[in-house]
Parts: sequence; C-alpha cells; structure tokens
Amino acid sequence: MAKKDAGIVVPQLTRTIVPGVVLGREIVNYRIQPNDSSVYGGAPTLAELRYAYFGKNSDGSFVSPEYRESVLSNRGRGEWTSTFLRDGREAVERPENVVYRNGVWVAEGGKVARLELPPEGWALEYDMPTGFPSRTSQKRKDAEKVFGDDTSYFWYNSKGLRAVLRGFGLSDFGPFCVVADFVPGDRGSGSGVRSASR
Repeated sequence: MAKKDAGIVVPQLTRTIVPGVVLGREIVNYRIQPNDSSVYGGAPTLAELRYAYFGKNSDGSFVSPEYRESVLSNRGRGEWTSTFLRDGREAVERPENVVYRNGVWVAEGGKVARLELPPEGWALEYDMPTGFPSRTSQKRKDAEKVFGDDTSYFWYNSKGLRAVLRGFGLSDFGPFCVVADFVPGDRGSGSGVRSASR
C-alpha cells in the first residue's frame, strides 16, 4: 500500500494567532459552493496562508519553502480560503454555515474579528491575526522596497459578504494577491481549494 502524502507542513506560529497546519499539495479547480465544508471548514484561513508564504524562522529561512514553491509554480491560479469579508469591516473565519437568504449572503458562526482595511493597493504590511493587508500604497515601488519579488496587490468589495481568494494571476499583481470581491457561489477562473488539517 502506498503511503499517503502528508502535504506541506507549516509549523505553528503561536497558539492564538496561527495554529499548526498541514496544507494539501495540490490546488484543484473548484467552484465555491454554499455549505461546502471543504471550503468553509477545511480550507486554510487567509492568516494561515499569509504565514505559510511570508513567515520566517529565527535564522531568516522561510517556515514553509514547500508552500512558497507551490504558489510560485502555479502562476495563473489561486486558492479559496475559509476567510470571508463582511461589509468591509469584519473577517469571518470558518463560518459554520453560509447561506443565501432573502437576497443576501450570510455567514453564521465562526471566528469574527473587526477590521480597519486600508484602501485598495499594493500591500506594505499584513495583519497577522487575519492575514489581510493592513497598509497599502498606490505606488508599486513602495511595496517592492518591502517585499521585492513578493510584491502583491489587494482589492476588495466592502458591500455584503465576500469570499476571500489568494491568487497569483497571469497579470502582474504578485504571488500573494488578496482578493475579497466574489460573493459566495461565484466562480473564480483558475481558482481551487487546498485542504488543510490541524
């Protein structure tokens, strides 16, 4: 019997911010579906992906070079997270239920954190508890001074409930482009979902 691949192991940062997680190696094309536990409960949060991609050990090495390589080798693709943006003011992680009710998408349960999002733009800094950019610039060169080749763009829609995607598009928006523009149920071309276990 073949041994099952454990995926990409991302060590724990702290117990309260980012739990240890094992990310699946493959991102499969996926249409997000309401109440699908593989996205809402099983996918990594934006904070976990931010840590897996940017996190460094005390010696300066990346905590998960395997995850970085997986992202960088999948240009033109993205991955859904189990994080949602509600009205541009709250991050909702792993909601228990996502439903379309009376013409409005609703996330029920899950971990909720207040946000003060910067304007759309090039990420200069990321919030560790949520993974969302906390400072941006309209000038790409400002972000390149901080992130070099990892310079990435952030855009969002502050109306209603939005599914959050980490993407590395064919356009030049960077490998950790954070997009919170799709309503649950939308289709993202080239987007998949990566399973995670804790």
